[in-house]
Amino acid sequence: MLLLTWGRDGWSLEAAPRFVGSWGLAVLVFSLGGMAMLWSITSGFTGGMVLGATLATLAWGMKWHAVRRFAGRPSAPFLILLGPAVLLLSVLLGLATSMDDRFVVVCSILAAYGFASAYELRRMPDASQSWPAIALLVLASTLYVSWIPVAVTVPLESVAAAMTSKWLPFVVLATLLLRVALAFMVLSMAKERDEEEQRRNALTDSLTGLPNRRALFEIAESVVERRLHGGGTPVSLIIADLDYFKDTNDTFGHTLGDEVLRLFAKVAQLSLEENHVIGRLGGEEFAAILPGVGAEEAVEVAERLRTRFAESGGFVSGLPVGATVSIGVTADRQVDSGLSSLFRRADAALYAAKSAGRNRVVFIGSDDTVVPVGEGRVVRTSPTRLFARPGLLEFSQVRSA
Repeated sequence: MLLLTWGRDGWSLEAAPRFVGSWGLAVLVFSLGGMAMLWSITSGFTGGMVLGATLATLAWGMKWHAVRRFAGRPSAPFLILLGPAVLLLSVLLGLATSMDDRFVVVCSILAAYGFASAYELRRMPDASQSWPAIALLVLASTLYVSWIPVAVTVPLESVAAAMTSKWLPFVVLATLLLRVALAFMVLSMAKERDEEEQRRNALTDSLTGLPNRRALFEIAESVVERRLHGGGTPVSLIIADLDYFKDTNDTFGHTLGDEVLRLFAKVAQLSLEENHVIGRLGGEEFAAILPGVGAEEAVEVAERLRTRFAESGGFVSGLPVGATVSIGVTADRQVDSGLSSLFRRADAALYAAKSAGRNRVVFIGSDDTVVPVGEGRVVRTSPTRLFARPGLLEFSQVRSA
């Protein structure tokens, strides 16, 4: 079932399909181990038990590695072979000569891989979705450990005795149920991961890696929702538009234009605080939502962004691009659904920044308030009075959005 599911996905090596396929291969190897043990019973060849046990430990090593890769951890293929190597060395060096000794070694190895798999899942950022699988892995590992005192107190003595042991039905039943349950858990986790990746891709701009327009407006809605319970803290909005971007594309080509967009995204992420959200509205236009940030701080953030991008955009890929950005800023304590009023005012401020000659920051306030800016200078702001940086240029007329 797992392998067919992987094949249906085109044998993809992305995290979710690969996880399903790797687990399916591990189950297949485990089944081959069981067949080797049965062959050992029917043929009387005791080496088949060692072969089957080796395949069983290899299978659990493969499961551990599949979980590790699914959790985003680096590959460690040599550790897959560690368990089988320990078993074979124990047999070849005479450290596990009896059936009971080998049974103890195998149970210990399987339990170690199981606990390690649960630990890998526990370390995942979204571990809360993996608790059922973690619980099953811990249960399976605990069962393997519980067989060790049984082997010590009730010696198996021979292969035939192992196959007729009163404990065998419980071992087979527990193993079967856990394999089936874990298989469904693997499919469930892979499906959740795949759906999460699809949603993330739908909300992410593929070029810059920033949230796209849809995601940004969803974030705006959530900011408004949080403010309803947060006591009316201020919210600031920044809209930035790269200057003369069409000329950049025409002069240097679209490939370099894409590099400029990615450069701005990187500079913006470095210039904003952790709780600020920057996204791409489309084309060369970006917007940043700054929860809990007032007018003066928002202007400082915007100016820092403008300055850093002007410094970084002078040369891109060794070419004298001279990229700059114009930025419109607004802030308010009273916001409506989706921050629509903030978007209108920030867009008007951006238009004023463009009209004033570009490569500057312009702020439009919500009412006739006094805002200190820059080196102790004070500028009165309102929907028809705004200040711009650099130079703190003032405009008496602003075209409304």
